[in-house]
Amino acid sequence: MKILFIDVDPQYLLGLPPGFEKNGCEVKILTDIVEEELEQLLTEYHPDLVVTTGWTKIHTDSRLKILGDMVEKYQLTHAYWATEDPRWTDDWSLPYIKATKPEYIFTIDRESVAFYQQLGFKAYYLPWACNPEFHRPAEPMEKYKCDIALVATAGITWSSYRRDSARILLKPLVERGYDVSIWGKRWENLDPDIVGFNVDARHLRGKLSYQETNHVYSSAKIILGFQNVTTELTSRTYEVMGARGFLLAPATPAVLEKFNPGKHLAVTQSEEETLRLVDYYLNQEEKRKEIALNGQREVYFYHNTYSDRAAQILTLTSLSRGK
Repeated sequence: MKILFIDVDPQYLLGLPPGFEKNGCEVKILTDIVEEELEQLLTEYHPDLVVTTGWTKIHTDSRLKILGDMVEKYQLTHAYWATEDPRWTDDWSLPYIKATKPEYIFTIDRESVAFYQQLGFKAYYLPWACNPEFHRPAEPMEKYKCDIALVATAGITWSSYRRDSARILLKPLVERGYDVSIWGKRWENLDPDIVGFNVDARHLRGKLSYQETNHVYSSAKIILGFQNVTTELTSRTYEVMGARGFLLAPATPAVLEKFNPGKHLAVTQSEEETLRLVDYYLNQEEKRKEIALNGQREVYFYHNTYSDRAAQILTLTSLSRGK
């Protein structure tokens, strides 16, 4: 099967495209939506399936209109992976869908499946995953070594469970002066009146390229894993564990459903428990390594890779088309 994958963000390019190739597909990647370039590619390549994802910098109104027009003109089978549900369904997913006319919608939010089906779409649940060829242990680097690391973008509104994650995981550690390093955007603009605490500039390490994240996960002793909602797992949950990082996450229903605390990762329900767990595991190197290895095996071998996700897409779109 010929797949045309359209996106520019490395997080997506290192995910489903290699997964499709592992399933025997031919994959072409387009990193922008320019009318002449897209039309030429469509007439020469004749993809069986066009796959688009998320909401990234190429998704301007004009580009999305071009994609939608091409889907209609060439009668393309278009599958969209809605990775901003449920927090940004109204602001991002629905405008994207309206403009680009997908036949299939895959969403990271189970509860959104019925919503899309009621709108008349063929909708399915497709969570995040990891790519074992990329999300794997990297060489530890001195510039990334620290007791506790966080790789995350500071919240725009902090109106979701992400704010609770920050308060449970990060707040007690920075307030008590632990060795915490934070990589990501917008932290310098953090409003303590909104999030409920302040982060001193000495903890901030600035932006981090996606290709460097594994080095952080392999260099820090403990990785904090924010969750955006209680019912689904973030992409970094799978990525940290795939890289064999020791993950400390809030004890959400989604985390507890998927993983066993103390075996695959550590979980916390309060600021006090966070401090207790951090104090314990900072002094238990062999235990950290054992748990991190178990976590890596769990995401590698139990249907949590992008090869598995690509296989799901291929099966569901083929069945729906009666093949």
